[in-house]
Amino acid sequence: MKADLNKYLASLHPGVWWNWKDPSAGEIYENVQVLDDTKTLPSKEECEQGIIALQAEWDARAINLKRQSAYQTESDPLFFKYQRGEATEQEWLEKVAEIKARFPK
Repeated sequence: MKADLNKYLASLHPGVWWNWKDPSAGEIYENVQVLDDTKTLPSKEECEQGIIALQAEWDARAINLKRQSAYQTESDPLFFKYQRGEATEQEWLEKVAEIKARFPK
């Protein structure tokens, strides 16, 4: 998922407190209209930094989900085999390291 101004503004406050002045002008900072007099629009720089932070958070979640899935399907079975003496601890640890390398944080 890609973070954009629309998603960032929606993440700031529950409920709608902004809109687009001109829907044909695009979802850009200059086109944001604040609908709630009790709210102020963050600066363009704050929005840009917020989008970057939101994207980083989403990317980290995606990596964690991919790792979790890989651990469950690939390394967990090796761990249980290791516990039963059917695989070595090294095989299990190598699989964990391989998953971490495949999905770096």
